[in-house]
Amino acid sequence: MSYDSVVMADLQEQLAEIHEEVVSQVLEDLKNGDRKARAEAMQLLKQNNVTAVAQEGSTLKKLAGKLDFSQMEDKVVPLKREAG
Repeated sequence: MSYDSVVMADLQEQLAEIHEEVVSQVLEDLKNGDRKARAEAMQLLKQNNVTAVAQEGSTLKKLAGKLDFSQMEDKVVPLKREAG
């Protein structure tokens, strides 16, 4: 194993530890009612590609199914994808 790969592995471990500590602190702040922590938590979730989907049969899923966006049809602008 080369020196560079050892340094890189150590760096990866340190970055993972930093990430874990940040997530833990934001969660603790969130549980303690820190309003700023909400925005930080949402940013962390977004940065880590964490999404939530309502489970089948849940109240949230039923509510989402009842939402009517038909009045917004003329306000929606379709995005054109670039060929490539």
